Amino acid sequence: MIEPVSIIQFVHSKKYTPMTAAELAEHFEINDQEYRAFCKLLQDLEFQGEIVKIKRKQYANPKTVNLLVGTMDCNSRGFGFVVPAKKGEGKDIFVNEENMHSAMHGDTVVVRLPDLEQIPKRGKQKGGGSGQIVNVLKRANPFVVGTFKKSKRLRYVVPDNARLFRDVYVTEGDAKDATPDDKVVVKIVQWPSRHLNPEGEITEILGKEGDPKVDLHSIIYQFKLPQAFHKKVSNEAEKISQEIPQEEIQTRLDLRKKLIITIDPDDAKDFDDALSLEKDERGNWQLGVHIADVSYYVKQDSAIDKEARLRGTSVYLPGKVIPMLPEALSNNLCSLREGEDRLTKSVLVTIDPEGNILKSTVKHSVINATKRLTYKQATAIINNESAGNIPEMVKNVLVELAQLAQILFKNKMNRGAIELDLPEVSLKLDEQGNIEHVEKEERDVSHRLVEECMLLANEMVATFMHKNKLPLISRVHPEPDEEDMLEFADFVRGLENTRVDPFKIHQLQAFLKEIRGKPEAHMINLVLLKSMKQAVYSATESGHFALALENYAHFTSPIRRYPDLIIHRTLDQHFSGELRSPVVQKIWKNCLPEWAEHCSVTERRAEEAEREITKLKLLRFFENRVGDNFEGVITGVQEYGFFVQLSEYLLEGLVHIRTLEDDIYQISKKHMALVGTRRKKMFRIGDVVKVKIYKIDLLKREVDFIPYEDRNEKPRRGKTRNIPEDDPES
Repeated sequence: MIEPVSIIQFVHSKKYTPMTAAELAEHFEINDQEYRAFCKLLQDLEFQGEIVKIKRKQYANPKTVNLLVGTMDCNSRGFGFVVPAKKGEGKDIFVNEENMHSAMHGDTVVVRLPDLEQIPKRGKQKGGGSGQIVNVLKRANPFVVGTFKKSKRLRYVVPDNARLFRDVYVTEGDAKDATPDDKVVVKIVQWPSRHLNPEGEITEILGKEGDPKVDLHSIIYQFKLPQAFHKKVSNEAEKISQEIPQEEIQTRLDLRKKLIITIDPDDAKDFDDALSLEKDERGNWQLGVHIADVSYYVKQDSAIDKEARLRGTSVYLPGKVIPMLPEALSNNLCSLREGEDRLTKSVLVTIDPEGNILKSTVKHSVINATKRLTYKQATAIINNESAGNIPEMVKNVLVELAQLAQILFKNKMNRGAIELDLPEVSLKLDEQGNIEHVEKEERDVSHRLVEECMLLANEMVATFMHKNKLPLISRVHPEPDEEDMLEFADFVRGLENTRVDPFKIHQLQAFLKEIRGKPEAHMINLVLLKSMKQAVYSATESGHFALALENYAHFTSPIRRYPDLIIHRTLDQHFSGELRSPVVQKIWKNCLPEWAEHCSVTERRAEEAEREITKLKLLRFFENRVGDNFEGVITGVQEYGFFVQLSEYLLEGLVHIRTLEDDIYQISKKHMALVGTRRKKMFRIGDVVKVKIYKIDLLKREVDFIPYEDRNEKPRRGKTRNIPEDDPES
């Protein structure tokens, strides 16, 4: 079969004129047996944005016909952007609602490019030049989850995903037995057009809107998350022997008598990493990072392996875990449980007192974890607080690990890493799935300890594989665009009246350290995160900007991440000599790029699903607290109002400008604030404010606030600050 690069070079050549698939097949001398695979290859290249199909079913170079292939990323307000499928194609292309035609959020589309000078930047309002969708290559939403509604004349489904901004009309016959406020799955039978909504038929009724279990199922359906394992997968997992063969142990480094600990959340069951630490006679640390040897049990292309590859990652939702591997493996055979023999791969690193790496090796090993600790226990021990009945030798090792982690962290920052401080919330649920209480999770000393050890192990494995030229899925974080970082610097200057050069990393680090603990810190960290590119998996690139590393990969979580399992398997083949085969190397070369892209997609899907269910449960939690007062921070300002994030719960909502009744407010871009025209009172990004919950819209998954002022309290920052009369924007 012809190589893809040959097709790309031919179609992109100056002498090429558009050809059909049959004409291309004739040119490349493709026989009848190969023709179907050849057409599939052309389709893959089209999805990748390398070629495009035009009139008369001919293929062309997208640039020569002013077209681009990409993914439709819609906004809830009715416009969107096409994200180019091909890397290096430049900025996303703005598309207004009129030019979207039948495309919906997530679709793979072909867009006709507008005048590039008129394209608005991402995040801006409608206006300017718009791309025009000319074809939809792949539909992302054949089924839509939403809430069934009924009026006098219409039956329709309001999609849960706000980016699917058009309701789906349903005829009486296609509504099945759905009643108003049922959560349903609707199959699209007629795609939207310029002036018409999509039409569909209800295929499943999930239950009543508002039931916590229905909320969870609707999120699972919305994000197309896999659920129960197929019987073939479960049967295969159950047949795996519980006993470790003695002959296997004899081939491995036996570490069962070493003091080894695990540190995990209170409710964790899948322990895939453990730590050991000793000092040699020279005062150098001997760090051991021991990772569950999942590839020993999950053989390539087995039913379990194919299912794990499809899932890509475990998904952790409040009240439910959707594992990548069956529980017989994830919570049992592969889990590094206290007091039980387990097969592992160990990264053994020798580190001098200054934190310099003297030597590192990767070994197949067997361990028996001495003690299982929770993060809370580990933090208490390190802080010399009571942590229960913990052996003294475990405490000593933990304190030493904390000291080493501190040195590793310092060295990481010295080489130019960027450390973002973005706390999250943890939801504790009752048996019905309702929130009992909300905890704001901070990364304490024990979290940092584990993180630094895992980062080092990942770096050592990636470096080892790079030196030995092994097939590798890297964890890549590309350098940010200069324009985006300059916009971040402008944002900081307007907010803090501070000049930060984002290209001088140590200056940026110092600024982030200086603002830590301030009300506006979370928002600044979030803006910086959005100014940088997204970390992804790649089979062709390396380098991690935020970690300031040339080589980095994910190795330490093979129970819950498929890229880690791939690396474990590659190491197995390297140590066994199997990778010396050119055939095996070619197989890896052909499949890794596709698997890397797939794992990036499943990772983003899992993160989005977790954010969505967390937000929905928080809105349910506050449903009966309308009218209550909370403290928050202003995170954004628009002409129509300002956004506030509740400090304790990290829930964001809008204070609409019409609720600011004490003055007429206008936006001041210079001050990033809404400013009263008479009294000059400001509501500025970063200000701490008190708000009252005004309205919760569960269909739109939004919360509205109104300002609240305690007459008995002294005015707070932002509520009385004035701007000069001669301000040009006042």
